[in-house]
Amino acid sequence: MNQSFDFGRWWLLVKKHWYENQRKYTLSLVAIAGLLLAWFTFIMVLNPYEPIDPGMQFGTYYFGLFIVGCLFASLLFADLSSTSKGINYLSMPASHLEKLLCALLYSVVVFFVVYSAIFYLVELPMIKISNAIAHTHWSKLMYKSGNFHEAEVINVFVMPNRPAGVPNIFFYFLMTYFAIQAAFILGSVYFRKFNFIKTVISLILACAFLAFLVGQLFHSLMPSGNYYHGITSYSFFTNDDYENGKIVQLPEWIDGVLKLFIMYTFAPIFWVTTYFRLKEKEI
Repeated sequence: MNQSFDFGRWWLLVKKHWYENQRKYTLSLVAIAGLLLAWFTFIMVLNPYEPIDPGMQFGTYYFGLFIVGCLFASLLFADLSSTSKGINYLSMPASHLEKLLCALLYSVVVFFVVYSAIFYLVELPMIKISNAIAHTHWSKLMYKSGNFHEAEVINVFVMPNRPAGVPNIFFYFLMTYFAIQAAFILGSVYFRKFNFIKTVISLILACAFLAFLVGQLFHSLMPSGNYYHGITSYSFFTNDDYENGKIVQLPEWIDGVLKLFIMYTFAPIFWVTTYFRLKEKEI
């Protein structure tokens, strides 16, 4: 069989995957919508005097995205955890690249689009209900102060009221999600059993090692001072002379390249690693 990419063969694999999992995916979408509905209802019952604020909308969207998205990614190659299903999956007449791209289509593209759509389909009416309930409580107050402010549906990808020069934190959260989800996709191939738990432990250990490397080892090798603007600039002083401290900074292009590398390369690196791991996979 040709191990290169063939679009027609890949599209047949995409349809086969949907045919085999459509019921499971449909029930999962209903469950996500039900959980979001229950959560927003719980918020309104807990605090009926105020509408659902933007911070709660942001937290709900990204918390659900991280948890459900990573859990879904860890189940993509669940067949590899079983000997019979794994042999059947690996012997399927499709190249490893086509299998990986099929998994990425459903986990990265389809899941993200559908989850975002479900979130807004649930949130829009819940925000209106929240505003109505909060306004009813506000109008019954004997001594009302100020004007009633309704909650608005926020764009979860753009930080609202962002001052000039301040980075879009929401976009950073989104890029972090894709990188972490890619790690769980790799974990679903790399680990045969309990891949979700093992991936979580691996990420925690990797973050702890990185924090130790930057915060302890590198810091101990530097003179007295601290990082100024990121890890590419450092402010140091001598003899406790804080006022006459000096700043050492690498060229701005290095800082820019480092930021681009951190933001955009982790997910592709994990995807490429998953491809080679899938090629070497044995049952």
